[in-house]
Amino acid sequence: MKQIVFILTLLLAAPVLRAQTDTLPGPVGDTAVTCGNGGGRQLSLHLGVQAGAKFNLTSHTPYDAPYSLLLQIPFVGKFPLPIERMTAIGGLRYDFEWSPLRYSVTPADGGGLAFQTTPTTGRQTAIMFHSYLGLTGEVQWQAVPSNHRVLRLSLDYYLAYDVSRYLTIRNRDARTTYFGTQTSTSRTVVESSDPMFQPWKLEIGLTAATDVLGIIHGVRFFTNLLPTYIDPASGEKIYTSGMMIYF
Repeated sequence: MKQIVFILTLLLAAPVLRAQTDTLPGPVGDTAVTCGNGGGRQLSLHLGVQAGAKFNLTSHTPYDAPYSLLLQIPFVGKFPLPIERMTAIGGLRYDFEWSPLRYSVTPADGGGLAFQTTPTTGRQTAIMFHSYLGLTGEVQWQAVPSNHRVLRLSLDYYLAYDVSRYLTIRNRDARTTYFGTQTSTSRTVVESSDPMFQPWKLEIGLTAATDVLGIIHGVRFFTNLLPTYIDPASGEKIYTSGMMIYF
C-alpha cells in the first residue's frame, strides 16, 4: 500500500517538477548545465525525474504483468548533431519499476513461479519490483527546430543491470465463522537469488514526445531483447515489450 501511495504522489508531482524547471527535449522535467563557449554546438548536461506507466504485451504465464509503474532518474548529456533538427542524448539512468502480476501465483520448488491451484476464499496481490541502473542513448529529431516542445521523435536504447529485484506475495484470506467474517494476511518474499530473475536488460524503443497535450508528455514503444525471466522448471524465456506513457 505504501508503494502505491508513493507512486501516485510522484505521478501527481511530475507536472509540478516540469513547471519549475527547464525541459529536456524528451518527456523529462529536469535541470540543465550547458558546457561550451557560447557559439556553435554545445554540450548540455541534464538531471531529471520522469514518471510513466508501461502497458505490456502479455502471455499466459505466472510472470504475466499487464502493466508497470515507473520512476526514472536520468543524468544525460545532450549534443546537437551536424544534421539539421537532430540531437544525440546519452548518459546514465536509474529506473524503479513496480509490476503487479495478473494471476494468483505461488513460489515453485526449485525456483520460479507456478499458478496457484489451491481453492481460496481470499485475495492475492503479487508485485514484482526491479531497480535498474544502466546506460541510455538516444537520437532525437525535432519537427519544429525553433520549438522543441511541439513534437520530437527518437530512437533509443537502455542497457542496464537489475541491481535490486524481488517479488512480494500477499494473501488475504476471508473466512466466515460463528463469530462472523474473519480475515488473515500472510506475506511471502521471493528474493533476488531466485533463478527466475535475469539481471540484464537491453531495451530499444521508439518515442513520440510533446509538451502540448497536458499531463501526457510522450508515448514510447519498446521491446527488451533479453529475457526478463526464465522459468527454472520449463526453461521458458519470458520477454517484455509494449507501450509506455510518460506523465
